[in-house]
Amino acid sequence: MIDFHCHILPGLDDGSISIDESLAMAQGLSEAGYTIVCCTPHCMKGYYEYSAQQMREATLMLQADLDNAGVELELWPGMEYCLDECFFDFADDLLPLGDTRLLLCEAPQQANPGIIHEGLELIIDKGFIPLVAHPERSKYFYRILTARSEERGTRDAEFKKGDPTSAEVVADKLKSFWKRVFAPRTSRHAPRDDVAPDESSAFPEEVLYQANLGSFVGFYPNGTRQRAYELLKAGLYACIASDLHNNHMADKILKPSIEKFDTNPLLKELAGRTPADLEKLAEAGIPGEEVKEQGEFDF
Repeated sequence: MIDFHCHILPGLDDGSISIDESLAMAQGLSEAGYTIVCCTPHCMKGYYEYSAQQMREATLMLQADLDNAGVELELWPGMEYCLDECFFDFADDLLPLGDTRLLLCEAPQQANPGIIHEGLELIIDKGFIPLVAHPERSKYFYRILTARSEERGTRDAEFKKGDPTSAEVVADKLKSFWKRVFAPRTSRHAPRDDVAPDESSAFPEEVLYQANLGSFVGFYPNGTRQRAYELLKAGLYACIASDLHNNHMADKILKPSIEKFDTNPLLKELAGRTPADLEKLAEAGIPGEEVKEQGEFDF
């Protein structure tokens, strides 16, 4: 398995604070069945500012420590970019996950739709695929994905009725909805902070979404578990990751989360996804595979 999101590099952000803790996290991930882990410290102006080369070097150093300790885990460099107004300062030195085209990003707590849209478009313009971390923990992205799911359900229902005219009407409404959600772009690389969420623009279809393991075992508060299962059942996730920040977190979520793979085939499918799988999803313009029948399994 590949862990697409992990704060395992020591002393760089709010993740691991020491090499010993990083080794303990790595051992837990290895025992849980992971073979590759993407090292993704936060990239946030004024808090955590690192170059792509610094992250590559830090990853190589921790890899050497793991090899010396006999921990069989391959590390890939990466970062988790905050899609705020300062994201554009990093535009010329973006670091994807390993040798893939996947670029991990997240919405800030106070999300500006226009700025987020500009950031996603910039990532795509640079030749990368935006992989949005834990939308179930973001009010902004959860709202967007819930609306997408509802619109898709309405459209599918119209098709099942055998009324193509009605389906076309629904599709037109869907296009209008997305135009109202985001602000118009004045350029490909210059963000606007004066936009309103109901101004006209189209949402990038290539964006993918990553779920957190801990979201399915109640690790996060305020209804995160329910939101995660809603997005899972709607088929809106492309992959799942640990988002580990420390060894305590690893102890709390790894074992109970991995056990769910045996009872929930949707989670198991996400856990087995590879970068090649994700690139195919992005090329198809869908966030994940639509769930036709949910069956009788653990939710």
